[in-house]
Amino acid sequence: MKSISIMVTESELFDSLKGDLAFTQKEAEAFIRRLDYIEDAAGEWFALNADRVQSTLFSSADTLEYQKVILGWVAFWQCVFNGTENGCFLEQQALGAIRGLFFASAAADLIIPSSIQTSWHETVDIHHQPTLGEWA
Repeated sequence: MKSISIMVTESELFDSLKGDLAFTQKEAEAFIRRLDYIEDAAGEWFALNADRVQSTLFSSADTLEYQKVILGWVAFWQCVFNGTENGCFLEQQALGAIRGLFFASAAADLIIPSSIQTSWHETVDIHHQPTLGEWA
């Protein structure tokens, strides 16, 4: 089976983290340490690295609050979603990840920014769920 990397552009991820999610530069840099940095002819990218993600998930050396870690992952998966073609498996994987993060946040009593819920609502034609917390 062919292996693929799930990647997002460096600029889009930084814009997302530092924009609506209001990460500081230091917080954004702390989050991206969970990802692989890739530079090629097409540009600069951040890619998932399962080993690094698992080793930093609940590390005591982590400088980010749990809420920022969750929001960072939402930003990453929104960037994945934004870069996919309609109907592809990666689009569905991104939507599932965003929704899973929503429920993980609720279980931890964290607040999801309204921008994430607005983004979900704006893509209702794709996933057919008007709100993140609604079941089919």
